[in-house]
Amino acid sequence: MAHISIEKTEAHLIERARDRFKFSEADARAHIYRIKEGLEKQAPSDWRFTRSPVAKFLIWDEATDFRIIGRTYRNTGREFLEKLKQIDFSARGEAKASKKIITQLANEYLELIRTPDSDICHELKTIFSKGQEITELKHSYRLARIFLPHIIPIDARRIATRPNAILCRAQQLWVRQNELLDLTAKEKNEYLLFEQLTPKGIDKSTLRIYLHDPKGDIMLHDTIIGAPEPIYFTHHGLPSHLRTASYWSLPTYVDAEFLDLLYKKENFPTGMGQEEALILLRIEMIHSEVRRTLGLPYMEKGVIQQWSSR
Repeated sequence: MAHISIEKTEAHLIERARDRFKFSEADARAHIYRIKEGLEKQAPSDWRFTRSPVAKFLIWDEATDFRIIGRTYRNTGREFLEKLKQIDFSARGEAKASKKIITQLANEYLELIRTPDSDICHELKTIFSKGQEITELKHSYRLARIFLPHIIPIDARRIATRPNAILCRAQQLWVRQNELLDLTAKEKNEYLLFEQLTPKGIDKSTLRIYLHDPKGDIMLHDTIIGAPEPIYFTHHGLPSHLRTASYWSLPTYVDAEFLDLLYKKENFPTGMGQEEALILLRIEMIHSEVRRTLGLPYMEKGVIQQWSSR
């Protein structure tokens, strides 16, 4: 059973559903909890909705036409983040903070990212309607294109409107496994391939093909019946400390907050509070020390977020 969180965002989600879809407060809340329950029941506890290095995802709810943006992270580091808010670095100012303190915090952070048994949390953050520009995902994918040159140069807005998962009216959860697209010209239809996700894993017996047009509309194009019996993921009894690369690549809670603060700084700088600016600066200093410890190349200020999402 997946961990779907709306603890910090429930009021915001309800507000967006009311403003953008004209639902009453009661109906908005009911839909949000229905979606939350559907995701929790259908997705396994260790599921990831996207391979994006920033772990942001988009879910389309067929019944309401909600486009829900969320973030996935390893649920570890909350106490560390609170410590960063309270610790007295140096009376001489942040720029000349004690080397000993920075080194200690960097070591604690390394322990966080090496934790093999963290709960994976999927937080539902906000709701968009069809046609709205989803700048948060555009921003994330453009960063990936800059720092991961092997990613094919597809228009960032088009990528941002592809759902990673679809919750159908029957409360079935279908997850995107691939896409068929034409890179020779813009404004072409895309065909997105989805398979059903169950608590046991992916059911390979049926493939759904959804058409995704240049306007952002999504509709079922075809259903293909494959294997006569569902094929599920299996676990082979390996030691619990062995995790997949996709697990280790997930940001911790500290990284997820850091990425959101970077997005806010670059897109809404006047909305940054003093505490947020302080946390952003301190995490950047810790990241720099960790990079030095691991022997990673120096990254210019403003692009360190790519490392933090690995």
